[in-house]
Amino acid sequence: MRIGDIFMREQLKVRSRLERGSAAAMDRDGWSRIGPLALREGQTAQSQVYCTLREALISGYFRPGEEISLRRAAAVLGTSVTPVREALRQLESDGGLEVFGGNRVLRVPVLSPAELLDIRDIRTNLEGFAAEVAIAGMRPSRLRLIENACQLMQRAADAGDADMYLENNWRFHSLIYEAAERPVLMGLIRGMWLRVGPLIRTAVTAPLHFDRSMNSHHAAMAALGRGDGAALREAIICDITDAAQDLAVAPPDAARSA
Repeated sequence: MRIGDIFMREQLKVRSRLERGSAAAMDRDGWSRIGPLALREGQTAQSQVYCTLREALISGYFRPGEEISLRRAAAVLGTSVTPVREALRQLESDGGLEVFGGNRVLRVPVLSPAELLDIRDIRTNLEGFAAEVAIAGMRPSRLRLIENACQLMQRAADAGDADMYLENNWRFHSLIYEAAERPVLMGLIRGMWLRVGPLIRTAVTAPLHFDRSMNSHHAAMAALGRGDGAALREAIICDITDAAQDLAVAPPDAARSA
């Protein structure tokens, strides 16, 4: 057998292992990655519950169509149902959850193709702009944090660890955008991620998603190192559009109701 054939066969084995790991991550219980709240002084239980569940949705802990139980959330977070109920209402108001069916269950929204296209176009404009503006506010300490997030994503991609990848994906992007010091803009971006975060989890099952996504992230890191705002904007837009394309080829049952 030729060396090239051996190399290709080994590459296919690695790719198959990574895709199996990504698919297995789809079946994990999102609640298992959330622990009891450590209530902090000066913050209400409701605000901490809201922030915890918002970050979980953004990071893709829950799948599109998955029902969110008030009592289970309270049990996992170690709080009474009252702050959880109020936090869930706020998440519904923000578009991160929706009421569905005759029983009026609360679930993660299932977005239509038209809504996905709309969100993609909004994100490319908002996040591309935020990235370009952020260059002026970038500091060495922040760059180190962004680089750390990128390294952890690469490690997760190599291991096929979708959970670790998605958590650091949001961390990577938010660290860049926050450097723009535009709180209203950041709020809009976070709102878009709240809606699309659960779907990004389904995108990682697409063939070569990790490779394409990491190429964009490495291009973003190179642009940050050069202080090139236009190149950073281009890398961010490429990352968003590639993920949107991968959603179109994700397995049809990836977004099924839990």
